[in-house]
Amino acid sequence: MQDRRARATTRAIPAPDRNRLLLLAAGGAVLFLLLFLAGSAQAQFPRIGISASPDHYDPFLDVEAGQPFTIYLGVFGVDDETELEQDFSSVSWVLHQTCCGAALFIQEVEYSPQFQHQGEPHFGVISSAEVCVDEPFITLATMSALLEAPEDGSYLVAAGPYQQAVDCEGSNPIVMGLPMTLNITGVGATPVEQSTWDALKATYR
Repeated sequence: MQDRRARATTRAIPAPDRNRLLLLAAGGAVLFLLLFLAGSAQAQFPRIGISASPDHYDPFLDVEAGQPFTIYLGVFGVDDETELEQDFSSVSWVLHQTCCGAALFIQEVEYSPQFQHQGEPHFGVISSAEVCVDEPFITLATMSALLEAPEDGSYLVAAGPYQQAVDCEGSNPIVMGLPMTLNITGVGATPVEQSTWDALKATYR
């Protein structure tokens, strides 16, 4: 069987507007609260989240300051022990900056060829399929990222729905969002070349 990921397209992220990014960062804090409220209520809905694994939800990743790492944006089952039981023809998603003082920079995105994708990760993406997608999990995007943080420690980021999802019967199932913890080390220990950070920050001006 041909590897679907091999046919995926890779895109560099164009320059977004700084003010919009700041507004999304504030919105991310609100999402963070909603995620934990939903978790406390044990809501049984499909989930969209950033993961360290492409085939299951892994919410923890150790990263090194100044070094790129790979994260996956996926749709997962109602809990970590349950496969995705919901089929989809359209899923929307957005990345949020949440907490506390760090910034997640997306360098490149490899989108799943199962869907047509419109938008950008920090501002919202609508992923629509021509045929019904009914699988145990759905990987929508593979992203190369950098984390800029003020000091070593753990920082939360999150992803969630952007607009209503559409299943293969034309209904709009509820989809929850998920947080991820990035544990960064080496901040300030090894100076990152200035040209590297300048180029990265220029992307978000």
